[in-house]
Amino acid sequence: MRFSRREFVRRGMTAGVALGFPSIVPSRVLGQEAPSKKVQVGVIGCGRIADTMDIPGAAMNRDLATIVALADPDMKRLRAMRENTRKRFEGDLPELKLHQNYAQMLADPSVDAVMICTPDHWHAQLCVEAALAKKDVYVQKPLALSIDESRLIADVVGKTGCVFHLGTQQRSEGKGAHGPQFRKAAEYVQDGRIGRVTRVEIGLPGEPAEPDLPLEQPAPDTFDFDLWLGCAPSAPFSVLRTHPQGKGDAPDFGRPGWMSVSDYDLGMIANWGAHHIDIMQWALGMERSGPVKIASNTEFPKRRLWDVHGKLDVRMEYANGTAVHLADLGTYPNGVRFIGEKGWIFCSRESVKATIDDPGGGQHGRWRPLEASAANLIEGDVAKPLLRNPSNHHRPWFESIRTRKPTNMPVEVAHCSTVACILAHTAMTLNRPLAWDPAAGRFVDDAAAEATLTRPERAPYGVRNVFKRMG
Repeated sequence: MRFSRREFVRRGMTAGVALGFPSIVPSRVLGQEAPSKKVQVGVIGCGRIADTMDIPGAAMNRDLATIVALADPDMKRLRAMRENTRKRFEGDLPELKLHQNYAQMLADPSVDAVMICTPDHWHAQLCVEAALAKKDVYVQKPLALSIDESRLIADVVGKTGCVFHLGTQQRSEGKGAHGPQFRKAAEYVQDGRIGRVTRVEIGLPGEPAEPDLPLEQPAPDTFDFDLWLGCAPSAPFSVLRTHPQGKGDAPDFGRPGWMSVSDYDLGMIANWGAHHIDIMQWALGMERSGPVKIASNTEFPKRRLWDVHGKLDVRMEYANGTAVHLADLGTYPNGVRFIGEKGWIFCSRESVKATIDDPGGGQHGRWRPLEASAANLIEGDVAKPLLRNPSNHHRPWFESIRTRKPTNMPVEVAHCSTVACILAHTAMTLNRPLAWDPAAGRFVDDAAAEATLTRPERAPYGVRNVFKRMG
């Protein structure tokens, strides 16, 4: 039996309530454990982003949280991450539990919260399962690879009361984040410094060249490749499809190949687009809405396995008439430029390399993290400051787990920025203009586009199969 998208969400949430998933309140909040007890965190996915961003982020907040468990289908990475985590915490850790299958971690009542650092095609199922297992959730961006998956995550998080946070460091300002320039740019735009915004230009980096590696190899004995594939189609194992294996017992945490394969990732439109589109919608006051028109003229280069987009050209229009143009670094510097009737404001990262070029570097010259057509446009305070996170990026999540208040990245905002990325990708793949109704969450009179709201799921994996198992 096939359900409509809304019927599927309704039935799924009804099933969740029937199985007794109340608002999530960790036992320590209810007094069953000491209030001063640290948040017990499990990490799902032991790759590059966990090693360089999220486990260091937890270590930075060891006064509030500690890591107690790690999960990854690749046992080689799992063991190496145990040692890396011990070093990050300088030995200030309990004995780490290792799980090749994350389900064991979610079944552990001693784990209060999980950080999801997996390939993107696993985000939706893990967010839903973790929230229904009464775990608070931090997940890397993008939130999901389909609009229905993203909507379902937001519904489940809202229904269960799970404390949610997204890996969008451009909204944070302290150590391990990207500075206050993005918030300031959004504040100045909303303050009317440049008048009515007529156009936004967003520059995104491109993909690296596909290396000449085998398309099919035997999977290592230490790697549960079927679990790694999850809801994605069956496929042969290869390093080019998954991630570098390193030499001997030493893993390689370099850039993974899955980031360039559309079964697991949407390419830079979601990888970096999730950051810049979020800032754009925040500044425009559209963070709980989205574009109404989307068109694209994007290249998909011929490669052997890697099949995400190449040179980027996407145009979006919002209901207030603001036009947004997303392009690669051949057209714009890496960042977001708001152009209004009274001038322009630009924001980007500082001292952080993109995949190919420095932000603002290359043929466009060096741009400062916050620039404007006139100095007075980005000076002084504003009448209505935006919610800020002056501490490090992960701290609001750990603090919110204790207070049960939302972080500075609510799940509905994460959903809307994710949807904008997916809409851009849909316009690329269909190669024609699309009309979108943000309030209804549907395409306008377009059955072919409507069919893209979901992605096929390989049983027994995927969010639909989660709810099937629940009855």
